[in-house]
Amino acid sequence: MKELIEEVKEINENNDIFGTYPKAKSIREFIELKENEELLSKNNLIAIYGEWGIGKSCLMQTIYKELDKNKFETIWFDTWKYEKDENLAYSLFKFIGKDRFWNKFLSAGENILDNAYGIFKSLAKGIEINLGVLNLKPGDALDEAENKDKEIIEKAEKKKCLWEKIDEFEGVFKDISFSNKKLVVFLDDLDRCESENIVTLLSAIKLMLSINKNIIFIIGIDKKAVTLALQNKYNNDYNKADEYLEKIFPINFELSNNIQSQNFKKYISEVTDLDNEDANTVIDFLYKIQFNNARHIKKVFRKYFLIKKYIDSKNIDIKNKYIVMLVLYTIILNIFYNDEYKEMLKENKEKIYKKILLVSHDKNGFRKEGKFDNYEKVCNINYTNNKNYEIYKLLVRFSSYKINNFDLNCVKTLDNQAYIEYYNWMGLFENNICNDFIEFLLSDTDFIDNFIKERQFDDELLYSYLKVIDNIL
Repeated sequence: MKELIEEVKEINENNDIFGTYPKAKSIREFIELKENEELLSKNNLIAIYGEWGIGKSCLMQTIYKELDKNKFETIWFDTWKYEKDENLAYSLFKFIGKDRFWNKFLSAGENILDNAYGIFKSLAKGIEINLGVLNLKPGDALDEAENKDKEIIEKAEKKKCLWEKIDEFEGVFKDISFSNKKLVVFLDDLDRCESENIVTLLSAIKLMLSINKNIIFIIGIDKKAVTLALQNKYNNDYNKADEYLEKIFPINFELSNNIQSQNFKKYISEVTDLDNEDANTVIDFLYKIQFNNARHIKKVFRKYFLIKKYIDSKNIDIKNKYIVMLVLYTIILNIFYNDEYKEMLKENKEKIYKKILLVSHDKNGFRKEGKFDNYEKVCNINYTNNKNYEIYKLLVRFSSYKINNFDLNCVKTLDNQAYIEYYNWMGLFENNICNDFIEFLLSDTDFIDNFIKERQFDDELLYSYLKVIDNIL
């Protein structure tokens, strides 16, 4: 049960709940393959693409731990942890070099490390060589000006250009070897760093560090983070980071979560005490509301695991898979969509929608409008099994508070009732998690049956459950 409430850093066949281990194993085998030695020498930068929280760190940690130690030496660099260093690229260079090749640089000349520091710094802030300024005052003798000019020229001749410094650095660095092994450097959490550091570090690795073909760099990359970094640094409109990244990382692998894995079903069962079939329903629920980020899912299930006994003590049947999904959805909103969560918890949520205009048309097609508060709203839904329910209160409770269209087509009657079609109501809102959840609810009459009283959705009962959950959240 320990892995339910703690982060798993290294995955294997038994604890891999998102189908990540086969990808880690395949990448490791790709790197170890003898036939790929020449390929990896020429293309020694590898990207692991995936959005933040999808499990890049776990995948890389697994490769890091399982690579053949007879062929590879490995280094793990926590980029985010060290990013406050004023020269992060140089910090990475020194981190790689300590206990490996530092003495070679020291023996190559006392200034070469100073020059290396300046080279890496220049990638971030540009080069500024200050040769002094010649200020000629009125009446100054021309010979004084000539002497000053000679002084500047002498300084310039002694000053090494950037290309000279780089040539000197490359001359030492490119041929360094590591006891007949490849050195594999893993860079973690780059997508958490500030934009300046993301672009600077990628540039430094590509332009300077990758010249040593005995080193392989494996870097976790969130394309959205890189795109934002490029926009911030260069003030350009990069719709995609693909072109930029393709130039740097000809070898790359895409990471996506697979929430259909058997281990994930087992994980759900252990957390919720549901059987395997009901765990499948929970997976379907997560899929329908498009909630599949590994880190987010773990966070939600850990929260559920911690509060489920409290909820059970309040006479809420958490052995019921539909109640479990209601609790999970509430936790999801609480953590990741807090504005929607607060609106869902309003006792009289219908007031949110009072600006909606009820629109109908007479037999001649003329538009007629009515105030939202002046009518009793009704929305019936019929199923092929002859079940039909009045779901207006369900729609109100779970719909988003973000209204994009304030015209609601309906049929109004003389007794101040407004009959609403389900699709017209849903058309008021853009597609988001609220709409997805409602569609999931209405796809299964068994869920609705839990909150139906005389064919009417029992909002009072649901609201009492939500308040219990809210109290512990």
